[in-house]
Amino acid sequence: MNTNDFDAGLHEPNGHSHDHDHDPDHDHDDVLAEEALEEALELDTQSQIFLEMRRQNLDLLRLATEVAGYSGEHGPLKPSDLKGAMRNIWDVFSEFYTWIDPEEAEEGDEEDMED
Repeated sequence: MNTNDFDAGLHEPNGHSHDHDHDPDHDHDDVLAEEALEEALELDTQSQIFLEMRRQNLDLLRLATEVAGYSGEHGPLKPSDLKGAMRNIWDVFSEFYTWIDPEEAEEGDEEDMED
């Protein structure tokens, strides 16, 4: 080792070069661990988004039920009225949903036309 090598940063003070200090297997393990962590964080984020969307859908369904007039101090529905009530709630829910996410509604319309 000459002084130019040391000045250029090619060797450590102990006389070893940087090229020999890194274990390729250790570096590969670090990369795999980092990739696994990134995937886990992405899945966690996706799960949180999914759960938040479901919570919002339930809130919207609750609101649709109220607007359709099926909440509050009403007694239980008769079996013959249940299907109509569900249709009314679904109609209100669907209308609200198109206001919230018009692109999703357009995609649904295209899928309906294909069937």
